[in-house]
Amino acid sequence: MLNRLLHLRLAVIGHDLLMVWLAWVVSFYIRYSIWPLSPEVTWWSLEIALVLLVQGLVSLYFDMYRGLWRFASIPDLMNIMKSAVIGTLAIAAMFFLLNRLSGMPRSVIVMYPVLLVLFWGIPRISYRLWKDKHFGLSADSIPRVLLVGAGNIADLFIRNAVTNRSCHVMTIVDDDNKYHGTQLRGVKIQRGLNRLTELVAQYDIDMVIITKQNPDAGLIRTVVDALAEGDCQIRIAPDPDDYDSNLANVNDLQPITVEDLLGREKVELEWTKVADFVRNKSVLVTGGGGSIGAELCRQLARFGVSQLTIVDHSEFNLYAIDSELNGGATLIHSHLGDITNQAQLFYLFKKVKPDVVFHAAAYKHVPLLENHLCEAYLNNVIGTQTVADCCHQFKVSKMVLISTDKAVNPHSVMGATKRLAEKYCQYLNSHSTTDFVTVRFGNVLGSAGSVVPLFKKQIEQGGPVTVTDARMERYFMTIEEACQLILQGLIVDHEDGILVLDMGQPIKIKSLAKRMIALTGQSREIKIEYTGLRQGEKLFEELHYANEELKSTEVDKINLAKHNNAPTAQLIKHIEQGRSAAVNYQHRDLKRLLQKMIKEFKGNQLNVITAEQQVSEQNN
Repeated sequence: MLNRLLHLRLAVIGHDLLMVWLAWVVSFYIRYSIWPLSPEVTWWSLEIALVLLVQGLVSLYFDMYRGLWRFASIPDLMNIMKSAVIGTLAIAAMFFLLNRLSGMPRSVIVMYPVLLVLFWGIPRISYRLWKDKHFGLSADSIPRVLLVGAGNIADLFIRNAVTNRSCHVMTIVDDDNKYHGTQLRGVKIQRGLNRLTELVAQYDIDMVIITKQNPDAGLIRTVVDALAEGDCQIRIAPDPDDYDSNLANVNDLQPITVEDLLGREKVELEWTKVADFVRNKSVLVTGGGGSIGAELCRQLARFGVSQLTIVDHSEFNLYAIDSELNGGATLIHSHLGDITNQAQLFYLFKKVKPDVVFHAAAYKHVPLLENHLCEAYLNNVIGTQTVADCCHQFKVSKMVLISTDKAVNPHSVMGATKRLAEKYCQYLNSHSTTDFVTVRFGNVLGSAGSVVPLFKKQIEQGGPVTVTDARMERYFMTIEEACQLILQGLIVDHEDGILVLDMGQPIKIKSLAKRMIALTGQSREIKIEYTGLRQGEKLFEELHYANEELKSTEVDKINLAKHNNAPTAQLIKHIEQGRSAAVNYQHRDLKRLLQKMIKEFKGNQLNVITAEQQVSEQNN
């Protein structure tokens, strides 16, 4: 291989020096042909030898012999022009010093670099065109690609696409005025992101690749929405650093993720105070095997807590997070348990003596819980009460309750029980040395049972993708960001209010479904079906009540909802009555109590109790 490469380089050097000789001689021939009394053209002389030496050194300086003819491009042509012009100036300077340019027509100095560029450039470009045709780069066997974004990444992508023959770049779209009417490596750059659908059809594009560095979510959504009705795949080109060690193949490009579509801006958070707060403390996380709980455990393990106690009633989930975190620097205690088991929790708190508790355990599937009122109440309300009471009894420094936007003006059993959990922690906060913090936020991407994994599964199965209502909107954030902000809540002064995470703008579920389908390039094959609202579902979620005063805190993306009506001791009596009704499966009584405790609960509009349950209760 090295010998072959050396032979190729020597062949290129020989060719280029031959072209230098030819350009020099032809320049004299042309000049003398129009001069009747001209001397004969000299085919070889000391002067020609000096020309070859000087031009050869200049060419070497401009790396003329490193480029491969197979991939000759505009930058190579620029090097040729630079080498020819600088070489001519150097030759002229040399002969001026030697003989004051005696016997050298000035027209030769002008014609020589022009001829040299032609003699050097034409063979290179011809060879590349022949090779491109030979390898079928324009054939239908490889994808036809449209790039969104001109610049360095597009330049690197085109060069590498030619190198590995993975695709044929047909055109580039960029609305920046500085690129208007220009080309990049022979590919036309044109404006018109709003014409993307038209251009895809015009060039018969198979794949659209975004070649802007760190593209924002707005650009990604614009591209995805424009192609939502077609069969064109969408990808993002890697950063320039990724080209150094490996030539990027179009087939290896990673698909756009839902997180890319969400595109929430990263916030610089103050981790020093959080780390100082939890360092060398005993921390307990309920529901530690779930989506939010597991990510909280991962982040806490990095902060140097003295021990991390994980509680979950799912054997598999507990095993998974325990296997992931055990063996690290943090001491891990994993406990299979039920948060409604007061004796078990009492024993656990007495054993591990937690300083901080994160309560993430909850039932959260809205339609399912509509027909499981008693189970939802026992887990979400009584479970929270049990955990909170243990925190109070064992003088835990701080307890963080993970709540949900569904607790605001709840239409569902799930929302009503989570709102009641919020109220109990608010009440206990004013009667305990423990600081009870409630953090409320919307949906997290990719959590178990959420819409994103469901859509992914339906898309993989070829559809249809089911959306309950075309008008439905939801707030979304990533699990990682949600947990980061939850941890920031440890150091925020909540003033007996509720911490509300800034979820940005709500997203239409219909749009989310369309975009997820568009990312697969199967928009024509996979359809969306509208199934109607399910029990307990709302069209639009809210993050705070109208009578809650919302204000910002010292942490960006964390707001404070200050409530006006503090819960009274009557709440405890009602919760205990609800416990009695739940353990005895008295659905009607429990439903009435829940509506009494949460007056804004809209459950009276829904069929919470099944017909069989109604008959059973009437018989009793």
